[in-house]
Amino acid sequence: MRFDQGFLLWALPLMALPILIHLINQNRHKTINWAATMFLLQARKMARGMARLKYLLLMLARMLAIAALIFAMSRPWVGGWLGALSGDEAEVTIFVLDRSASMEEQNAQTGVSKRSRGLQQLQELVENTNRNSRVVLFDSVTRKPLEITSIEALQDLPDAQPSDTNADIPGLLLDVTDYITDNKLGRTDVWICSDERTSDWSPADGRWESIQKSLGDREGVVLRLLSYEKSAEDNITVTVSGVHRRESLDGAELVMDIRLDRATPTEDPIPIEVSVIIDGVRSRLTLPLTGSQAQKTGFAIPLDKDAKTGWGRVEIPRDSNDRDNVYNFVYSEPPIQKSVIVSDDPTAAELFRVATATPADNSLIYEAQVLPSSSASAIPWSDAALIVWHAPLPTDTTAAQLNDFIFSGKSVLFFPPDQPDNTEFLTASWADWKTAEAGEFFRYAPWRNDADLLANTRSGSSLEVGEVQCYRMCGLNVEDAVTLWQTENNQPLLTRIPTDQGAAWFCSTLPTPANSNMVTTGVTYYIMMQRALARGAAGLGTAQILEAGNVGGTGADWKPLDGPSQEVSESQRTTTAGLYMTENRWLALNRPSQEDRPDTVNEEAISKMLSGVDYVRINDSIDSEDSLLSEIWRAFLVTMIIALIAEALLCVPEKSESTHEVAVEAS
Repeated sequence: MRFDQGFLLWALPLMALPILIHLINQNRHKTINWAATMFLLQARKMARGMARLKYLLLMLARMLAIAALIFAMSRPWVGGWLGALSGDEAEVTIFVLDRSASMEEQNAQTGVSKRSRGLQQLQELVENTNRNSRVVLFDSVTRKPLEITSIEALQDLPDAQPSDTNADIPGLLLDVTDYITDNKLGRTDVWICSDERTSDWSPADGRWESIQKSLGDREGVVLRLLSYEKSAEDNITVTVSGVHRRESLDGAELVMDIRLDRATPTEDPIPIEVSVIIDGVRSRLTLPLTGSQAQKTGFAIPLDKDAKTGWGRVEIPRDSNDRDNVYNFVYSEPPIQKSVIVSDDPTAAELFRVATATPADNSLIYEAQVLPSSSASAIPWSDAALIVWHAPLPTDTTAAQLNDFIFSGKSVLFFPPDQPDNTEFLTASWADWKTAEAGEFFRYAPWRNDADLLANTRSGSSLEVGEVQCYRMCGLNVEDAVTLWQTENNQPLLTRIPTDQGAAWFCSTLPTPANSNMVTTGVTYYIMMQRALARGAAGLGTAQILEAGNVGGTGADWKPLDGPSQEVSESQRTTTAGLYMTENRWLALNRPSQEDRPDTVNEEAISKMLSGVDYVRINDSIDSEDSLLSEIWRAFLVTMIIALIAEALLCVPEKSESTHEVAVEAS
């Protein structure tokens, strides 16, 4: 409980006034023994028990009335967040806002989303408590501090608007800790507004150790997690994959796979009407959703043979979250799925070549080229989708070319060389090789199966990652990376380096028999390589389907292709789903696939991630009308009135008491 006029609580000793008046009144009369009234005193003794109880209740009612009046005048507030406001006032209040697509889930009646509800609660927190601290906003899209000069404009800020991106909560909290350290802040309140999606919080991420150390060792920093973990059970998402144009006997057709996912399974089949819009022309189909999923594989729509490039989207009816009811796509003549393997080991190179050249889609053309490390300058940079780098990390010109290759939207998968050195690339460097004991292998911690190379299959089943045995692995020194697969002692086995575009992974072992059984288990290794290739192929050709938030540029020179895209402001184009055309590319932006997964981190996982950090978790809901804080002085006034009424009722004498009162006065 917090008080706006807390100094009035010093008046609480006035509660003792009824007792003091009673003691003074008791000594007001002199006691005289009078034989004629002795029989009255004997009768009084018989009723003394009830009279005493009544008198005690009278005293309590009077004391309660005084206490309630004092509490009402001190203007008390209550709320689950008040622990954050105890003690000294914060020098800075930091709002950490999750702007991921899943935060746009809405209340069906009010249209209030989790994001807007959280902003409203945080705004009221500052307005109603009259705090004088600075307010700084960190959002999950820009990840830059924004000092708020007018709290009334919080919800209208561009950095607080909806987006179709995901959130990197560990990276965001590291940015916050750096801000606190760099600015040498003292008492700081950090409010995290999030729906706690597992894909955004990444419980297995190694960066949580840095967060624990940074915040746990720093005095005066208090975390308050405003949680909106409850998700709508009937929400349905739509995704499209495998979009490609192919020639047919009658001309051409566009082929795609359409998938619907429901947050919770349903017992009875639900018919879902799906609309497919291609170049402005709409067609419809109905998919029966059974359990939690519906899928249409190889759905083909005829195209004009002259239509080499175009755009489209797939839509489903509105539900609790409109951000996942549309999936955009663009198409063109498919590029060659070309991989380049840089390796001096013929055995490893052949295993890489087979995994990347074996078609995962028979309608596409796959090529794989093997080059020794001495011929790395001959890499066809413009044609390649994936580079498998099994050699010492590049330096000088080659390093610059490889860096440009990644940031053009392509993929690179690094494997450790036989002789690691101290060369660093993308903040990573190889360390020494480690070998498991004879007859043993390195045991794994749970891998990240919600997204990236080791994600579950389209059917929801997990890869057979647990069956892979690693006998030798190379150490990896890296900063600010996402660990996708690691050993029990937290040694990274598969790591992704965050980049604005493209993708770069470091795998700490090799598929050769002396290092692992990747090839003999087969499935995990093949899918991992094919996903890396598909990710890089998305950066080839004139038509590219990309994830919002992972696109370079500002979007200022993009030309919208449909009505919804025209309504998006230029500053929000790169972070909002839409269809655009540039001078030489067609772009389709969508929310990241991991935003469709409804699973959230539980209290136990949060406690582990924030071990040693002073934090409190506060559950809120878009269905709730309660404020985080409530001024309850009216309740104390009502309490005072009730106490005074009770006091008045207790003072009304009964008929049998009148004679007793005479005896008392006489005594």
